[in-house]
Amino acid sequence: MKTNFLTSTLIYVFIVMNLVSCNMRSNRLPNAQGTAGDVLIVMNDYHWKEAFGDSVRKYLSEHVRGLPAPEPMFTLSQTNTLISFLQKTRNVLIFNIDPEVKGVKLGYKTDVYAQGQLIFNLDAPSPDSAVAGMHRNKDLIVAAFLLKDRDATIADYKKDIETKIVEKLHEMFQVDIVIPKSYSIYVEKDDFIWLAREEGERSWYMLMWKDSYLRTSQLETDSLIYKMNAMTKKYVEGSVAGSYMANESRVAPIVKRFEKDGIYCVQLNGLWQMENGYMAGPYVNHSIIDIKRGQIVTGIGFVYYPNRSKRNMVRQLESILYTMKPVTE
Repeated sequence: MKTNFLTSTLIYVFIVMNLVSCNMRSNRLPNAQGTAGDVLIVMNDYHWKEAFGDSVRKYLSEHVRGLPAPEPMFTLSQTNTLISFLQKTRNVLIFNIDPEVKGVKLGYKTDVYAQGQLIFNLDAPSPDSAVAGMHRNKDLIVAAFLLKDRDATIADYKKDIETKIVEKLHEMFQVDIVIPKSYSIYVEKDDFIWLAREEGERSWYMLMWKDSYLRTSQLETDSLIYKMNAMTKKYVEGSVAGSYMANESRVAPIVKRFEKDGIYCVQLNGLWQMENGYMAGPYVNHSIIDIKRGQIVTGIGFVYYPNRSKRNMVRQLESILYTMKPVTE
């Protein structure tokens, strides 16, 4: 196994675009373990309890934007050494403080002890220099761990696909998407579908529709929210008479614009509420352009789990929506 020491920019581009294992034996390794959102920090107890540990917690436990209540970006645990029963952990960040180290070096390894594993190594001559290195590289470390979690979630869902729903979405909207068997069709119309997954008090929902692509302004934030409100008012009624789901206008959504496999995408992470009702929660609005067919396909995932953690629930929906792409014929 070879450790790569690159500049931050090169690491960011390489990892965020595609984390490729350099271990040719990865298909014979056990699968990485750990709940999505978990990161194991390898650092001695003294540093973990002091300012050095506080800085690491600050950078990796910042509040996730787009949620109704503060939740950390990652759930952190710490160990002095990467002992055997922790070696299969999916996301690991190892700090090596050694006065003999010249400068700060950030490296990574994939599939070391388990398939789907990512281990970052940050070597530095002192705690202060390690904190500086963490500050410079926190964005790429966060992006890489989130990517690993997303890939693991998608891989799990691909093992148990709800074929009938996938075929239905293929027919209605000309998209391919990974839908696990935990989802069922809740509402189906000619131009709209509503999928549901309900487990006790936890509820995941997905809505989907398409529009003719006429102008680029349709993908502006205000236009996407206007269309969302129109569709949810029409189809997503609450239990109270006259109530319906709508964007929470008092909180601006987080907007991400990007390309995946040559497909232009816009993602909004915001909050929804029931107009004239009492329910609320976070949502993710994911829209793609199907240039060949001249259409925009929008999928919205939203959750309801009052007064409980919703971070991983939203990320699960983001993972599903990320797999959405136009059908190729």
